[in-house]
Amino acid sequence: MPLTGKLLTLSRMKFNWRRTSRSLHRDLGYFFFGMSVVYALSGLAMNHARDWNPDYIVRSETLTLSTPFPEGRVSKDAAKELLDEMGIDKAYRQHFSPKDGELKIFFDGGTAVVERDSGTAQIEALERRPVFHLFNRLHRNPTRAWTWFADLFCLSLLIISVTGLLILPGKNGITRKGGLLTLAGILVPALIVIISL
Repeated sequence: MPLTGKLLTLSRMKFNWRRTSRSLHRDLGYFFFGMSVVYALSGLAMNHARDWNPDYIVRSETLTLSTPFPEGRVSKDAAKELLDEMGIDKAYRQHFSPKDGELKIFFDGGTAVVERDSGTAQIEALERRPVFHLFNRLHRNPTRAWTWFADLFCLSLLIISVTGLLILPGKNGITRKGGLLTLAGILVPALIVIISL
């Protein structure tokens, strides 16, 4: 084979890092689309935990009871009767008296605080938020298998980030516009950290 032919063959066999980056970026992006949605939604929910309960919907209600609970030690049956009067059909768990004249009853998914003097009951019931409860639980790594898969996702995010810098040539690539956007994306969170510390 002539020398020029050998050189042409070698040039074709040469590793094409841009094409490889594009393939990795695309395929990993497709594969981890679901994981990205899980962590994006749960991250938003948990970031604002001070403003709302990201896992449960808390429903509060105040009722006036017709018959106050008796003085002294309250039996399990008496606590169940109070739940029935409040219209709570959830399973009884336990009860105790945090102070004289007050009774706290725990039931599946909530609590009821009854005051003897006023005859009122403050009920708080918890209901799992659709989607968010599951996604937040996954975000907290509930099992070892999920932790390993989440680790793989994190490593893939690094690959997706690096390959994203390399896939475009020219004016929109990392040496021009892409580089400016990358630098801005690093400086903005860095400034927020510096200002907030």
